[in-house]
Amino acid sequence: MKTQIIVALDGLTAAEALALAEKLAELDVVFKVNDLLDDPGPQIITDLSPFGRVMADPKFHDIPNTVANRVKKLVDQGPDYITVHASGGLAMMRAAVKNADSSQILAVTVLTSLNEEECHLTFGNPVKAKVLYFARQAAMTHVHGIVCSPQELKFLAGFPELKTLIKVCPGIRLLNEEVKGDDQARKMTPGEAKLHGADFIVIGRPIVQAPDPYQAVLNIYTEMEKVD
Repeated sequence: MKTQIIVALDGLTAAEALALAEKLAELDVVFKVNDLLDDPGPQIITDLSPFGRVMADPKFHDIPNTVANRVKKLVDQGPDYITVHASGGLAMMRAAVKNADSSQILAVTVLTSLNEEECHLTFGNPVKAKVLYFARQAAMTHVHGIVCSPQELKFLAGFPELKTLIKVCPGIRLLNEEVKGDDQARKMTPGEAKLHGADFIVIGRPIVQAPDPYQAVLNIYTEMEKVD
């Protein structure tokens, strides 16, 4: 399976997101919705579906019953993927999987905005140790995949019990890309992420704000094709 692109539609209006999705429909990318789940609401998933697969990114984190109810309602809109926080625990992830129907559950490990110091302060462990812990818990609950930094991929590849998990990687930055106020602490280029085993890479602004988003996606795939 080649590394595929998830286009983050964060910060766009519904009209902007739909117009962009229509432009990219032929490229078989996945569209990630986060704040759009609040405005205009979950219906945006159904509206985007004619243009490609949709990743609903609410990052649910609550008691198992609450997450079960929220996943069940969100599934009615037909998302291909739904995110939850692995830190919510085994029972919570199992509840999400039980109510996912045909959607696939992705468990977020350690947010890519956290560096080593912040991970220690938040979880009491180094990044790799905590990502491994959450990934193993995710595998135990039969979620379909995890969300992690590409920097942890090579390390995780050493654990056979994690091989079947889909690996989704934010924290992607293009070669020579300059980002003002960059909120990603653990990052790699698309080519590096592919080389380390990413199934999906999440990219927002370099595509969304490009003069030609269609060509921007093609350029990223071309960059990844150069990596063996």
